[in-house]
Amino acid sequence: MKRLIGEYGEYNSGTLFIVLAGIHGNEKAGIFALEKIFEYFALNKLQFNGKLVALKCNLTALEVNQRFIHKDLNRQWYDSKIKKLSALPFGMLNTAEDREQVQLLDYIQHILAQQEDKENIVMVDLHTTSAAGACMTITNNQPKSVDFARMLPVPVISGMTKVLQGTTLEYFENMGIPGIAYEAGQHDDIESIERMKYGLISLFLNAGILDEKHSNFFTEGIERLRKYNEGLPYVVNVLYHHAISDDDNFVMKAGYSNFSKVSKGEHLADDKNGAILAPNTGMILMPLYQKKGNDGFFIVEKAS
Repeated sequence: MKRLIGEYGEYNSGTLFIVLAGIHGNEKAGIFALEKIFEYFALNKLQFNGKLVALKCNLTALEVNQRFIHKDLNRQWYDSKIKKLSALPFGMLNTAEDREQVQLLDYIQHILAQQEDKENIVMVDLHTTSAAGACMTITNNQPKSVDFARMLPVPVISGMTKVLQGTTLEYFENMGIPGIAYEAGQHDDIESIERMKYGLISLFLNAGILDEKHSNFFTEGIERLRKYNEGLPYVVNVLYHHAISDDDNFVMKAGYSNFSKVSKGEHLADDKNGAILAPNTGMILMPLYQKKGNDGFFIVEKAS
């Protein structure tokens, strides 16, 4: 399996978009969406006022369609881990995710070296969720991150990097690069691919990277994406993160989807210690309905 999904446009002609997909091996919608985008751009020779480079991330996990092999690849992008990886010979890396990360870091640094305008770079990390429900973007703490996130017609989640450490968002934030994660729906929902595709197209159009004369080709798809998320708050803040470990025996109660309303004290899940009750009234995000993962759920509220 090749790591490069595709590239389009020219370096130093505008914004450089580094798009990551498949950092979790059971989240393939981003890869399929990007393949469609590159095919469409090339076939129609669309003008792209910047550079788009898209990479597959956890190749080993993608091959077997599971979130990760040994460790979550999207929880080890912190400085001490990266320094440790850079100090070890490749042959001494003893997990699949360590090997994948070293190769990804080399590729990303190669891409960044081609762009002279270091102020004009953004990272986009593509995801899906184990639960059904609406789409969302998640920002890092670089000032332009929210600006890019708001270019998609989906809710924006603020404050996630305060409760999740070691994500790609954190890594690019530490380099001074705005980043957004885009969650486009449930893993196995075929429509997640289209929602991923039109979310990216909306981003490129609103960033001025795609010429507006091409917008008519995409109006219907972007409008479907907007309607899919209609009625939800545009920006929400994270109130609570329920972290779990492998031996917790965590089981989410059935029936929750992204942005389902929950009340304080509501019975949301169970683990080895008994019932897990909602500590806050709000909306639930990313309730865990898969075996692998360390995030049971999040509770958010509409930003003031």
